[in-house]
Amino acid sequence: MKYRILCALAMALIIIIVGLHQNGVALFEYNGEKEGNFTIQICSDAQGKEYYDVYNGIIENKKFLIYVPKENQKLDYGDIIKAKANYQEPDKATNTGCFDYSLYLKTKKIYGIFKVEKIEEISKSNNKSIIYNIQKYIKETFRNNLKKENAELAIGLILGDRSNISDEIQEAFKNANLTHMLAISGAHFSYIIMIVTWICKKLKNKRLEQVLLILSIIGFMNLTGNTPSVVRAGIMSIMLILASILKRKNDFYTTLSLSLIIQIINNPYVIFDLGLILSYSGVIGIVTFYEFFRQRIKLKIVSVTLSANVLIIPIMIYNFNTISFTFIISNVLASGLLGLIIIIEFISIIFRCKPIFVLLDICLSILTKIASFCSKLPFSKIYVSNYAIFVVIAIYIIIYLIVKMKKKSIPIIIIFVLLFNFTVVIFRYSKFEKDELQINFIDVNQGDCTLLINKGKTIMIDTGGQINSSYDIGKNILHRYLLYKGITKLDYLMLSHFDADHCQAGIFILENMKVENLIISKQPETSFLYEQIMKIAKQRKIKVLYVKKGDKFNISNLKFEIIHPKNEFITNNPLNNNAIVSKISYYNFKMLFTGDIEEIAEKTLLKEDLQADLLKVGHHGSKTSTTKEFLDKVNPKIALIGVGENNKFGHPNDGVIKRLEDKNIKIYRTDKNGEINVNVSKNGRININCYNY
Repeated sequence: MKYRILCALAMALIIIIVGLHQNGVALFEYNGEKEGNFTIQICSDAQGKEYYDVYNGIIENKKFLIYVPKENQKLDYGDIIKAKANYQEPDKATNTGCFDYSLYLKTKKIYGIFKVEKIEEISKSNNKSIIYNIQKYIKETFRNNLKKENAELAIGLILGDRSNISDEIQEAFKNANLTHMLAISGAHFSYIIMIVTWICKKLKNKRLEQVLLILSIIGFMNLTGNTPSVVRAGIMSIMLILASILKRKNDFYTTLSLSLIIQIINNPYVIFDLGLILSYSGVIGIVTFYEFFRQRIKLKIVSVTLSANVLIIPIMIYNFNTISFTFIISNVLASGLLGLIIIIEFISIIFRCKPIFVLLDICLSILTKIASFCSKLPFSKIYVSNYAIFVVIAIYIIIYLIVKMKKKSIPIIIIFVLLFNFTVVIFRYSKFEKDELQINFIDVNQGDCTLLINKGKTIMIDTGGQINSSYDIGKNILHRYLLYKGITKLDYLMLSHFDADHCQAGIFILENMKVENLIISKQPETSFLYEQIMKIAKQRKIKVLYVKKGDKFNISNLKFEIIHPKNEFITNNPLNNNAIVSKISYYNFKMLFTGDIEEIAEKTLLKEDLQADLLKVGHHGSKTSTTKEFLDKVNPKIALIGVGENNKFGHPNDGVIKRLEDKNIKIYRTDKNGEINVNVSKNGRININCYNY
């Protein structure tokens, strides 16, 4: 009965919290002063960014990320500073299916970001916490005795701190389906229990041994940052020991539910933490399906891996749009070695013996090579749309029916599979195949990207580009967006010109998705991005279509007319002013895409038929574009502006906004509205929805 009550309570809490979040109810938020002088207690080491050192800091008993300009003095754990700072709201998701940084910080119980303008005073503190000193000792032990990359990997494996593991190694572990090895889990606690039990054998006092075990587990939980997966494993281990002390039978689902309830009470947003979701799903999968696989597969590690991944695979599809068919190989090769590495790490921390460090270095290098090898195996990482979840569910149901039903029922199974897949296909294509124009103006920060969908055909105009060298918009926004929408290929990709904010994200798309046709114009001058994209197109045998003024073609029920560039190039700022300007008609609805053309190019187009219902405003609303004469000629009802929030260029220009407002044009901009969806029916009815209302 207790098991049922606790499970029901945990499920009810999850449903309530998800419901509140979906309806915009904040369960905790910062309502204090947003700028001024603050007293900040530093509670972490620095993590280096391009222009800032980032710390965890406490302000008014709440945790924040503290951004300190690099020119300032380095801060240490425990320092108390008085600084002039201003609060910054974390970025929220602005496109369908994309990463929500604000929600991510809430899962860590971080209230937001403070950017320091000036540090007035620093009070150095020598009173470090015991936990911090132990963490520092462990990190220094590995960094002083192991190769650099192996040292950071060792720290990640025993402390769960992955902040300094190289991107290459983390990507290799991810692609090899071994990311769970970089998170602290129940396996670590089993080794803790084994080591403490071995040490306590000489005490010959069972009760004292159990108390020391509980204290060791609590200490290790704090040492590894009390992450959701650690807390889950720690609480369940403690409950198991308490059941032994109280001579009570331990129930798996009772302890699992209790551990989840405790975490939700501490932080309701923890239910959105992917680490927690994977941790709970994995352990439920092992308990539920292990015996089923064990009866059919002799190798224990394979049975454990399969049972854990039964529930993890759909979660990976939903969150990363990837599926691996080699996870058994990677886990079989790496799991035994991981256990050995953890044991050696514990021994090396205690004894600090050179031969042990040599052995540990060798083992860590082998583990890295296994991850690298498995990440490059065929089918180790396959990109799929979110609709692949339905296929996985169908496979699970088929397996269940085959096991439970008799052979004479196989025809029933076949009929069920056919009906299920038919339903999925209808559901998948009903949104795309109907004769309706979907215009998805995607928020790619300071850039342009539009996805057109009509009768199953997908056309993308521009892609946006990188914000900085470490953030690939193609990978982190555009690719995820397309897969979430169920789009696994583009029929046409049109690049108006080869400025980074219009084409750079296309590199990842061209390399990782099927693109049938690439539409460009002849270039007034070559560039690195142009050469790179042309090289990829050649390697992947993508058909390249060169267009110029006067070209016309149809895609489904969309009529394309190229209005610019002409054969004679404009020599003033040639990259922008020779961008493709295209007019697209859908029955009586017309839209005009202008790339980054400026006033000089706009004047050459005034004799053309430019009238359109929708205008993609040129050059992100720059003062160099969208002149009154050009706007009068187009005379749109709707204007879309692709622009980054608080961008350094001052886009969109106030003068441009005023000209649009003076003509009563409805303005939508990605910095304020996020993704903008315009649906147009055959009879010309327009429906507009924005991701951020």
